[in-house]
Amino acid sequence: MAKKKLEVSLSPIAAQIDKATKTLKKLKPRVSKKELRALESGLKDLLGIRALVVKACRSRMTIAFLPFEEEE
Repeated sequence: MAKKKLEVSLSPIAAQIDKATKTLKKLKPRVSKKELRALESGLKDLLGIRALVVKACRSRMTIAFLPFEEEE
């Protein structure tokens, strides 16, 4: 009997990354020049992580796995 695939949605993770990126961009004008480099690096890292999440999901934002089949 075919079993239903196990699915995990990663869209909440992508949404949180988008929210964090938006917040950091708002902080950019208020950050000192010394800390600006660290902020820009963090933004770049977040965008890279989001791209990896999208790539892992093949743009569907959901990953499906086959369930473990028990042996009798």
